[in-house]
Formats: sequence, structure tokens, C-alpha cells
Amino acid sequence: MDVLQAIHELSIAIRTSEPFAELRRAYEQVQRDPTAHQLFTKFRTLQKQLQQKQMSGFPVSDADVELLQQHLHVIEMNENIARLIHAEERLNELFAKAMNAMIQPIDELYDGHS
Repeated sequence: MDVLQAIHELSIAIRTSEPFAELRRAYEQVQRDPTAHQLFTKFRTLQKQLQQKQMSGFPVSDADVELLQQHLHVIEMNENIARLIHAEERLNELFAKAMNAMIQPIDELYDGHS
């Protein structure tokens, strides 16, 4: 099987999975709640700024991390956002399992089992 084709099929499988459907429903609920939408958008913007800072080689300060954690604490109090975060966690568990499966051939090679 062609690896790129398998990746494409994995993408389709993720889009049709229950964890992704749960994430979609939770995100749509956040979009319908103006307060949740505003809080979530602000948090995502801050998160992206910190990621960009890190990827550019600049250190992320303790103050940056504290600010992000404060925002996370505030948004988690919103029921719709809390549901969205939980759905993201479920999908991330699926991604972690996929990543482990992709790394397994390398581990086996290095461990002499291949």
C-alpha cells in the first residue's frame, strides 16, 4: 500500500470518527454561544502567539505561561468550552495511538525486531 494513500485514508477515517464528530458538535455549540466564542477565540489567539514565539526561537517566559494558564482556567469555567476541551482530549488520544503505530516500525528496527 502506498503510504500517502494510507495517510489520505487515515484523514478520511478521522473525519468520520466519533471523536471528531464529538469535537465538531462541541465546536458548533461554542460558535452559537457569543461569550464562549469570544473567550475561545481570545485563548486560541494567545496560544498561537506563544507557539509562534517558540517556533521562532524566542523563549517563552514564565509570565507568558502564567497568562495562558489564567486564560485556560477562565475558559474551562464555560460549560461549552469545557465540553470542547474534553472532545479535543479524546481526539488527541486517537492521534497519540496513531503516532505510536507509525513509530512502531522504527522502534522495532532499532530494537532488532525487524
